[in-house]
Amino acid sequence: MHLSPSEAPVAIQHANPETVRRKLDFLWLELTNRCNLHCVHCYTDSGPHTGQRDRLTVQDYESVMTQAFALGCRKVQLIGGEPQLNADFERILHLTKEIGFEFVEVFSNLTRLDEGTVEFAAENGVHFATSVYSDGPAAHDAITQVRSSHARTIRNLKKLIDADVETRAAIIVIDQDKAAVDRTTLFLRDLGVRHVRSSVVREFGRGEEILLQQAQMSGLCGHCWAGKLCVAPDGVAYPCVMSRSWPVGNVLENSLAEIVEGAPLHEMRQAIFDTVWLPAIASKRVSVVGANPHFASSANCAPEEPTCGPDTGAPDCAPEISAPQDAPAVTEECPQSCVPDESTCGPIACPQCCDPNLI
Repeated sequence: MHLSPSEAPVAIQHANPETVRRKLDFLWLELTNRCNLHCVHCYTDSGPHTGQRDRLTVQDYESVMTQAFALGCRKVQLIGGEPQLNADFERILHLTKEIGFEFVEVFSNLTRLDEGTVEFAAENGVHFATSVYSDGPAAHDAITQVRSSHARTIRNLKKLIDADVETRAAIIVIDQDKAAVDRTTLFLRDLGVRHVRSSVVREFGRGEEILLQQAQMSGLCGHCWAGKLCVAPDGVAYPCVMSRSWPVGNVLENSLAEIVEGAPLHEMRQAIFDTVWLPAIASKRVSVVGANPHFASSANCAPEEPTCGPDTGAPDCAPEISAPQDAPAVTEECPQSCVPDESTCGPIACPQCCDPNLI
C-alpha cells in the first residue's frame, strides 16, 4: 500500500498529493553530454567524445523552456556534460531570462568562461555552481584527468566572485580523508565562496566502477519525487539528473505537459517516494526527534503554519547531524543540483537547496 506525501512525516507536504506528483517546479536542462574533462566518477559518463546523443537544437530547448514556464515552472538549471560546450549556450542562457525564469543556475566545471557570460550573469542574477575536489591542483586534476583543470576552474571561480555572481561549490568525496575535505572547504571559503557542500560518489555512470555496484534507486537522494524533471540532450526525460535508468518520456515525441502529467513520471515519483524518501525520513527521524524542540512532530512543520525556517525567526527544523570524528565532512546532498525549496522544515535538509539561510 502506498503512502501519500500528505501522510509522510515530512515538512515537504502539499495539500493535494496528486498535484504534487503531476507538477513541475524545477527543470534541469542538459545542454550536451560532452565535457572537456573526464572525471573518474561522472554520473553521465561524459567526456570529450560523448556527444553522440546531442539531438536537441536551440529551438527545441526554447520550446521545452516555454512549455515548462507555461506549466508553472520558474526554476531552471543548465547542466551537462559541460553546458558551455553547446554552441548555442549563450543564446539558451539569455532565453531563460527572456522567458521569465526567476531562478537560473549554470552548473559548470568552469574551465572556460567568457566575459560576456560573467557580465550577463551579474546583470541578471544568474547563479553558478561548480565542483572542486581539492585545494591542491594535482589531487583535483587526478580526478578530472585533465592537467591544469584546477588552475582554470579556480581562476574563473574568482572571476564570478569578483563580479558578485552568486556561486556555490561542491566537493565530491572519492578517496579524500576528513582533513583533505576540511582543508578544501576552508580554501574555497577563503576564496569567497559562501556556499560549500560535500557529498559522496553515487552509483551512477562511472560511479558504478568506483563503488563496484550497479545503479539502483536507493542511490538517489529521494527529493526528486516532488516537482522536478531532467531533460537530456537527446530529449529523454528523467525524474532527476542521476535517474538515467528510469526514463519517463521524450520531449521530441511528447509535449512536456504529457510527460509531467503522464503515468510513467507519476509512477516513478511514487516509487522514489516509497523506496527512497520514506526510508530516509524514517532513519533520520529516529536520530533527530527530541534533538530540536521545533521538530516534535510533523505537525510542527505544516506548511500552513510554519514554526521553523528562515521566514519565522525560529531555527530550521532539521538540525545538522554530526559525522563521526574520523569521517569525512559529508552530508546527504546532491551537489549537482540546486533547488531553492520553499519547504525548509523536516528531518532531512533538501539537498538541492541553495538558500543562503539554510546552508
